Amino acid sequence: MSAPVAEARPSAVGTTAPGSDPFAEPAPLRLPAPDVPFTEGEGCADPTCPAHADPGRPPVAPRRWPEVDRDSAIGWYRWLVGHHVAVCVWRLLREHLTAAPDTRNPADAVGTSAVVADLYDAYSALLLYSGSCSPETYAEVIRSRMKARHPAFSGTWARDYEHVTSLLAAFRPSADDRLRHALRFNRVVHMGIGRRLVPEGRSLLREAGGHVEDVTDADRDRFDEFFLIDRAAVCARGFEGQTTGRLDLVLTDLAGRPADVDYGDDRVNAFQGDLAAPLERLRDLARPAPRRDRP
Repeated sequence: MSAPVAEARPSAVGTTAPGSDPFAEPAPLRLPAPDVPFTEGEGCADPTCPAHADPGRPPVAPRRWPEVDRDSAIGWYRWLVGHHVAVCVWRLLREHLTAAPDTRNPADAVGTSAVVADLYDAYSALLLYSGSCSPETYAEVIRSRMKARHPAFSGTWARDYEHVTSLLAAFRPSADDRLRHALRFNRVVHMGIGRRLVPEGRSLLREAGGHVEDVTDADRDRFDEFFLIDRAAVCARGFEGQTTGRLDLVLTDLAGRPADVDYGDDRVNAFQGDLAAPLERLRDLARPAPRRDRP
């Protein structure tokens, strides 16, 4: 295993399409802030949007981190691309939860509950994809780069997920519905990945003495910067294109290199055996729901 490369910065080289080279990073994911709706008309700032892209704009060369061994490169690639699609899932959760009818009425909540459950299953699949590297790769490449960005770097700084949890708190599925199961299973997956990749059980946030309640806007900005997320005006079609484009990268990668990790849990191992199924469902859900804010 090569030495950590946490302080290195990527450079733009070559013209390889993202996904075909395991060292290539994806283009930045462009999204509005979670409390800002998608734009309409010509206000879209996504240069790849099929509705608003400049056909004369030259392609952007993918960036590359200094070369490490192949397994580490693939682990880093999956960490970034998987997080991009996960952020898109969080945005879709936000869209469906804010577009939902009166969720106090159980009959009105059934459709939204089913969609949110599907999205959470896709999120669970993306967690398993993103975290499929070896514990050594996680420690020496991924965790070291996060720590170099900030000693207390934490996933709790993800502003999109923070927004989703507040919306979900107001959405109360019935005790026996599939959403409740999907939420519980997502927690099981998250904990299983954590135990495998960080067997000592201490996150960077805990090691640095930080607290989940103390998240600042600067922390949220650090998360966006690290994961190549640009906050900009984007239309719904541009968002859909970014989501499905990155989803194709994940599915193509999994077709050639299936995730095959033993989590010591039959439920998680069985789910991992067909990650394509919940991710293919995500393709059908990638178009944001019509927005209908509740008072």
